[in-house]
Amino acid sequence: MSAPTRRSRLVLAGVLAVLAVATWFLSHRFMPWLTPELFGTALVAAGCAFVVARAIVEIVSTVRDGRTIETSKLAFGVVGGLVGFASVWLYWRGVLHPAATTLAWTRDGVEYELLSPKMLGLALLAPFFLWMIGRSLADLPLPQRILSAVLRMAFVALLALGLSRLARTATTQKICTVYLVDVSESVPDAAIEDARAEITKGLKEKPSDALVRVITFAKRPRLVNIEADAKEAPVLERHDVVADDPKGGKRTGLGAATDLASAMQLAYGQYPAGYLRRAVILSDGVQTDGDILAEANRAKEFGVKIFSIPYHRPVPGEVALRDLRVPEKVRVGEPFNLHANIFSSRPQKVKATLKQGEAINGLDGVRTIDLKPGDNDVTFKSVVRVAGEVTYGLDLSEIPEDRFKENNRFAVSVAVPGRPTVLYVEGNTQRASYLSSALSAQEFDVEVRSPRELPGSIRELERYDFVILSDTPADAVSLTQQDAVESYVRDLGGGFLFAGGEAGYGLGGWYHTTVERILPVRMDAEKRRDEPAVAMCLVIDRSGSMSGMPMEMAKAAAKATADTLASDDLLEVIAFDSAPTRVVRMTPAKHRARIQNDIARIQAGGGTEIFAALDAAYQSLTVTRARRKHVILLTDGQAPHQGIRDLVQSMAAEGITVTSVGLGSGIDETLLTMIKDLGGGRLYKVADPQQLPRVFTRETEMVSRNSAVEEYFQPKVATAADFLRGVDIGSAPFLHGYVATKMKPPPAQEILTSEVGEPILARWHVGLGWSLAWTSDVKNLWAVEWLRWPGYGQFWGQLVREHMRQKKRQQYDMRAEIDTATGHVKTSIDAIGGDDRFQNGLDAKLTVSGPHTSGMGAGANGETRQVAMKQTAPGRYEADFPLERFGSFLLHASLEKGVDDGKGGQKSVQVAESFGHVTNPYPREYLALAPDLVTLSRAALVTGGRMDPDAKTVFDPAGETIRYHQDLWSRFIGAALAVYLLDLLVRRVRIFDRKKTAKPSNKVPGAARA
Repeated sequence: MSAPTRRSRLVLAGVLAVLAVATWFLSHRFMPWLTPELFGTALVAAGCAFVVARAIVEIVSTVRDGRTIETSKLAFGVVGGLVGFASVWLYWRGVLHPAATTLAWTRDGVEYELLSPKMLGLALLAPFFLWMIGRSLADLPLPQRILSAVLRMAFVALLALGLSRLARTATTQKICTVYLVDVSESVPDAAIEDARAEITKGLKEKPSDALVRVITFAKRPRLVNIEADAKEAPVLERHDVVADDPKGGKRTGLGAATDLASAMQLAYGQYPAGYLRRAVILSDGVQTDGDILAEANRAKEFGVKIFSIPYHRPVPGEVALRDLRVPEKVRVGEPFNLHANIFSSRPQKVKATLKQGEAINGLDGVRTIDLKPGDNDVTFKSVVRVAGEVTYGLDLSEIPEDRFKENNRFAVSVAVPGRPTVLYVEGNTQRASYLSSALSAQEFDVEVRSPRELPGSIRELERYDFVILSDTPADAVSLTQQDAVESYVRDLGGGFLFAGGEAGYGLGGWYHTTVERILPVRMDAEKRRDEPAVAMCLVIDRSGSMSGMPMEMAKAAAKATADTLASDDLLEVIAFDSAPTRVVRMTPAKHRARIQNDIARIQAGGGTEIFAALDAAYQSLTVTRARRKHVILLTDGQAPHQGIRDLVQSMAAEGITVTSVGLGSGIDETLLTMIKDLGGGRLYKVADPQQLPRVFTRETEMVSRNSAVEEYFQPKVATAADFLRGVDIGSAPFLHGYVATKMKPPPAQEILTSEVGEPILARWHVGLGWSLAWTSDVKNLWAVEWLRWPGYGQFWGQLVREHMRQKKRQQYDMRAEIDTATGHVKTSIDAIGGDDRFQNGLDAKLTVSGPHTSGMGAGANGETRQVAMKQTAPGRYEADFPLERFGSFLLHASLEKGVDDGKGGQKSVQVAESFGHVTNPYPREYLALAPDLVTLSRAALVTGGRMDPDAKTVFDPAGETIRYHQDLWSRFIGAALAVYLLDLLVRRVRIFDRKKTAKPSNKVPGAARA
C-alpha cells in the first residue's frame, strides 16, 4: 500500500471516529434511553451492513466491467457481514432485550452465571477479522491468514468472557468464626486468660473445614496471627504494653478505652467467600467509644451471627472519683458547697485533698473519709476571693485496695464573675477612705485615683461600671478627660456621679464645662440674700512678654470673672506694664457688656511694674464699700520687690485678700509666694495660657462663695426612686452644707432637695447611661455625720448598683454534656428574647478553653479553640465536638448578628452570650467496673445469637447454608493472553509454504552469462 493511500485511510478512520463520538454525545443528549451498549451494537450493525453493501457493489462493478471476480475476497466479506448480523441479533435478544433473562446454566449439578453479561458486546468485533482476511495485503499464504483471523477472533471472545465475569455458584455450610477479645485496662489479667482458654476449646471443637480468626481490641482492634491447624489459642497481649519496656513503665494510652464497634468492623474483612459468618465477643461489655448495638444491626445485614461471653471475674477492689460538682453560679466572697461522688467497691478509708488552684482549699482542704460500698456523696466547703477562672482539684490517696490510680483525681473549673468596679476620683485622696470603704462593704471593687489619673480615653474607662468625680477643681481635669467621661456615659451606658465639696461645681470653676453640660443641674445659682457683696480687682500684666495667646487668654479670664460675679458685685480691671491703667473702673458686674468691651481693648507692650499696679488696686478698694474685697494678680515675669511686702500687709490689714497667678516658666515664684502668704489668698502656677479662664472662674467662686451654703439641714425626698427602697432618708443625719445649683428642665429628675428647695441629688439620662449630681460632699466636711449613719453604705451601694453600667446583651443558659457512646460534647443553647420570641439567624460561636488541670485559668497546659454552632430549630443552636484531652473545660458562646455600620456595609454586634463547663477527668475505661450484661445480651439477640454459648455451638451451622460465587474470569483472561501471543507468532513467522519461498542467491550478477 502506498503512503498516500495509507494516509487517506487513516484520515478517513479518524473522521469516522470523530463522527461516531459526536453522534454518541448528541444522541445521549436528546435520547437519554440510548445506553452505551445499544449505541455500540448499532455501530457494529452499521459496520456489518457496510461490509455486505461494499461486497455487493464490488460484484456488480466487476461483472459490468468484465473483470474477474476475486471469489475469496468477496466470500470473506460476505461471510463476515452475515456473521456480524447474526452476532448482533443474538446479543440483542440474549442481553439487551428487556425480556432477556440472566445468562445462567447448569452443568453436572453446578450453576454457571455471567455476572456482567453486557460485556459480551466486545465479541461483536470478531466478525470484522473475517472481512480483514480478504482485504489483507500481507503476502502470507491463505491458510495462515485464516489461522491468524481465527486466533484474533478467539482472543476477542475470550476477553469478552473474562470481562463478563463468568462465575460458578455453589452452596456450602462451612463456618468461619472470629473471636473478639477485650484486652482493655478495665479487664483483669485472669479474665484474659479465661478468654484464651475459651478460644482453645473452640479450636479443639471446630470442624476440619472451619476457619478461626482472633482479634484483640481496646481503643483499636488488632488481628492476631493464628495457624490454620492450631489446637491452642495464641498469647493475648494487652495493647498498652511497650515492646522495649517490659516493666510497663511507658504507656501508649491504647488500652485506656474499649471500642467494640471498631472490632466488629475489622471482623467483617476476615470472612472469606463461601463461609457462614460467626463472631464471639469476649468482653465486660463496657464501652467508651462506638455503639455495639448499632453495629449489631449492621452485622445482621452482613450475615454475621454474634455470640457473647461476658467476663465473670469478680470486681476487684477499686475507688473511683466519679464526679465533682460546683454550683452553677459562684460569687466572690460567698461560701458554697462542692459535692464529690466517690465510688468504692468495698468499705475503705481514704484521704481526700481538695485544692483551689495550686493551694489547698482554705475552708475544707484535707480530710479522712470512710467509704461505703457503692456511691458516696461527700461535701466540701469553699469560697472564692478573687474573680476569674477557678479550678478545683480533688485527689484521693492512702487507698488500701485500688486497681486504677488514674481515676483518683478529678478537676473542675468554674468562671466566677467579678464584682462591679467603681472608679473613685477624689480631689483629696487622703480623705477617700470613707466612701471607698462603704462601697467595698457593699460588694464593689473600688479603685481610688487622683484627678490627674482620671483616664483620658473611652477604652480605659470601659472596664469600669461606675465613675465618681468628687470635690475636684475644673483645672485639674483636662478637656480630653472630660470628653472621655461624656462618651463613657453617652455611648457605653456608664454611670457617673459628680459630688460637691470645697472645689465642686461653681466653687471649682466647672461653669460652662463639658461636665456641667452632662449634669442634670446648672451652676449659675442665684446669690443668696444673706451673703456679702464682693468687690474684686483684677490686676493683669500686659507687658511685652504677654503678647499673643497669653494676652488673649488673660482677657478671656477677665471676661469669665465678670460672668461669674453676681449682678451687684463690683469689678475693676487694672492693666499694667511700666505703669498701671484702669481699663475698667469699679463698677457693678451687671454691666457685663460694657465691661467686656473695655477688657477687649487691652493691648500688650512695655515692662513689668507690680508695685504701682497693686497700689492702684489698693487705693480703689479702700474707698469701696463691700463685705469682701479681693485682688487677683496675673503676671508672667520678674519685677522689683521694693515696697510690695509692706503694701500687701497693709491690704491684708484692711481685709483685702490677694491671690497671685503666675503664667509660664519665667515667673518670680518667691515674690508670688510672698504675696499669697501675706495677702491671705492662693497661688496658681499656670503653664498653659488656656487654663487661665478656668483659674479665674474658680478663684472668683471661692471668693464670692455665692454657691456655697454652709448650714445644717436634713435632705428631703422630692421624687421616689427604686434605689431608695429600704433606706430611711427621714432618719438620716443632718448635712452641714452643699453647693447651690439649679435644676435643668425635664427629663432631669430631682431626687433629694434641701429645705429651701435647692437640689441635693438629681439625675437624668445622657445617651445610654446615667449622670447624677450630689451637691453636698461624701467626706468628713459637710457629710461628717452621715459617715456614722448605718444607712450610709446602703444608700451609696444601692445608688451605684441601680445607675451603674448594665450589659446590653442577654445571657442564655447553656446545656453541655459528654455523650458516653462517642466521647463528644453536645452543647445546646435556646435563644429566646425578652419578648418570648425565638432569636433566629444569629452567628453563634463557641469558645472552648482547657483543659484546666491546675492553677487559676488555663495554665501552661490549656488551649483555646473555636467551634461553630449551627441552628437546628427555632432559637436553638447546637455544637458537637470531640474532647481529645482530659481535664476541665470552660465554654463561652457568643451570639452575634449583622447590623448596618452606617457606611453601606455590615458589622457584627454581640447580642447575647452563654457560659458553661464540662469535665472529662480521665478515660472512661476507669469509670465503670461491673460487666454490662444487658448490652452483650442484646447485641447477640439482634443477630440471632445468644450469650454464653458452648464451644460446639459457635461452629454449628444450625441448618444454614450459604451460596457464593467463584469467579472464573481470571482463567479466560489468561487464555486470552496466551492466544494473543500465539497470534503474534502466526503473523510474524511463515509456516505453511516455507519450502516454496525463493532463497537469496550468492552469485555475482552476469556470472551466468559468462
